[in-house]
Amino acid sequence: MKTRILIFGIILSLFAACSDDYLERLPNDTLVDNPEFWNDEGNVGNRMFAFYTHFFPGYESGWTRSDFWTLADAPETSWTDDAAQKAATYFINNAPSTASSAGWSFSYVRQINLIIERLENADMLEESKNHWLGVARFFRAMEYHRLVKRFGDVPWFEQVVDDTEKDLLYRQRDARTTVMDNVLADLEFAMEHVRVSDGMPGLKVNQDVVKAFTSRIMLFEGTWQKYHGQNNAAATKYLSAARSTALELIESGRYSIAPDYLSLTTSETLDGNPEIILYRAYEPGEVTHSVMGFQLQDGQRNAPSKDLIDSYLSSNGLPIEQAENDLFESDKTFSLEMANRDPRLYANIDSSRKYLDGVDVLFASSGYYSHRFVNYNLTEYSGQLSITDAPVMRYGEVLLNYIEASAELHDLGEYSLNQNDFDISFNELRKRESVDMPLVTFDGNNLSVNGMVINDPNRDADVSSLLWEIRRERRVEMVWEGRRYDDLRRWKKLEYADMTLNPKLNMGAWLDKEAFVLWFNENVAEADTQIELSDLSGINLDREGTAGYIIPTDDPSALREYDERDYLYPLPTDEIALYKENGVTLNQNPGW
Repeated sequence: MKTRILIFGIILSLFAACSDDYLERLPNDTLVDNPEFWNDEGNVGNRMFAFYTHFFPGYESGWTRSDFWTLADAPETSWTDDAAQKAATYFINNAPSTASSAGWSFSYVRQINLIIERLENADMLEESKNHWLGVARFFRAMEYHRLVKRFGDVPWFEQVVDDTEKDLLYRQRDARTTVMDNVLADLEFAMEHVRVSDGMPGLKVNQDVVKAFTSRIMLFEGTWQKYHGQNNAAATKYLSAARSTALELIESGRYSIAPDYLSLTTSETLDGNPEIILYRAYEPGEVTHSVMGFQLQDGQRNAPSKDLIDSYLSSNGLPIEQAENDLFESDKTFSLEMANRDPRLYANIDSSRKYLDGVDVLFASSGYYSHRFVNYNLTEYSGQLSITDAPVMRYGEVLLNYIEASAELHDLGEYSLNQNDFDISFNELRKRESVDMPLVTFDGNNLSVNGMVINDPNRDADVSSLLWEIRRERRVEMVWEGRRYDDLRRWKKLEYADMTLNPKLNMGAWLDKEAFVLWFNENVAEADTQIELSDLSGINLDREGTAGYIIPTDDPSALREYDERDYLYPLPTDEIALYKENGVTLNQNPGW
């Protein structure tokens, strides 16, 4: 299997290098743009591989940061309520000038449309042709989903437009629902025609991959329409598609929950993992990444927030501040705060102690040190040489997509949620061997564990208790997997990422500096590395004295705030001007 992975990685490397302009040149490239080229399945398959690193970047490669963990200075990876930041990341302040800097690019759409045109005229068996047309239309759906998420209304192109066709190139944007209806049509075609298996399980697009991403895309759009557009008809249509495709994967019986939660993000190989639907493989000396290096070698200036830590339930399945919860005693000592919690917390956080700036090279701005992507048996592959495989799409997400879509439809009055819905999804995650959390019972309105209704006193009053707990499960199950920002946007809850509105976002662990110095010198430090109280002077607390909650950012003027306009990105000003030169008004997104 490693040989097959290596071959696959080499193919990816070769075609990723030429993906930007390869098809832009096709009309004049007589070497490849001929019927013989497109009549050959091998050629078509290799051309499709060129899109993989764009749509399925995994942990990226080399020093390039991914959406997993690394929390680069971009909203997509750091603008959430999961990270307490020593230096806050802000949203875009001004509309960018160029299309490339704004992300307003239709080059991938053009490339895919070129492939579709060539395939429609190819001399190929009908099954083969429809399979590759399905893959191409799946990629087109993926790209349009990216564009719609970013900009809202965008022009829909389903054929190649020549540079001279000004009336087609420069026109008003199509309505978001029009574009997403076309996306759904592309996905439905792909689900019908893409092969169930096309070799190399987990590494190539097949029918299950299409269904899994359909559940993700349609959940995003369904909830967006519900919370932003107040378009319940569109919300119902998209949420129903999310639910039905997820259910098909559940009922297929081809996947199950992996016993070890941490193995999903720390394994040298994900080949054969029962939960993995699609992954990106890495090999020493061929394709490597740096996500483990960022956690293992750098101080975590962006570290888990108090808000995130408090979202983990006690091991009895109750919120830590629920009155009936007798397991949670206090957060005033680290050992008590970490005691008797959802085991997924320990997979995310080093629960042995706090890691502090001024004391530890590998410090955490909040004191909570995350190690979810660290395999301590592979530390020789440090820096940009990490070789752990990346879970691009896993069955656990499909289960979460299913239960959320079902609950949202229930809330709309379009579906009657029942106990079985939770048993085949939510409770399957709870039964994971390394998690083993109490199963939930649904009474028609609320969730209970062991006969106790879950009632979080910190629940957002605008969110039902049912949806609050489903969203919590999604958060803790998929933490640092690059989904939280999209989740906050589609729920219309970017205020959770506002550091002035959410005080637990700019907050870390409780720190008694004097007690920590005594403990550290007795339990961690060597004779020549003893610390003093002054070593902790750079750590800010939320109150006077030497004990309080860590405050990573102590300058009130530097705290991040959100604006309603931040739900959509601005269009590039140069593009607006270019449209105007061609007689068309391209309206900027609201607030920009």
